[in-house]
Amino acid sequence: MSAILQQPFADRFRESDTPYLSPAQIGEFFGLQIQELAERAHVHRNTPTARPHAPQLQKFLQDMVRVLAVATEITGDEKHAVFLLRNEPLRAFGYKTADTLIQEGRADDVVAYLESLAGGTAG
Repeated sequence: MSAILQQPFADRFRESDTPYLSPAQIGEFFGLQIQELAERAHVHRNTPTARPHAPQLQKFLQDMVRVLAVATEITGDEKHAVFLLRNEPLRAFGYKTADTLIQEGRADDVVAYLESLAGGTAG
């Protein structure tokens, strides 16, 4: 009997055969130009292409993928999750979007909030 293994969520954003996330793939998935991605990650505009493995950039990309994974689990649809993360104002955070909060380094807060919504304790 063979087991069907599901591809890990973050694998689709992997940089070739490296242990790093691809700025280009994540930018494309979120509808962001590379320069926009750099601005959001608070790195130089050339960093995503010249140094895609830069720790600060990778941390930001990991936060984006982590929040996307939680939002996708809740919505059941990756594209809808991206739309909500980029556009839905969150009352609990002064009507900032999850996207803005991630840029502010508050991905943990967004994950906790989304998990509380999934559990039915916030909203």
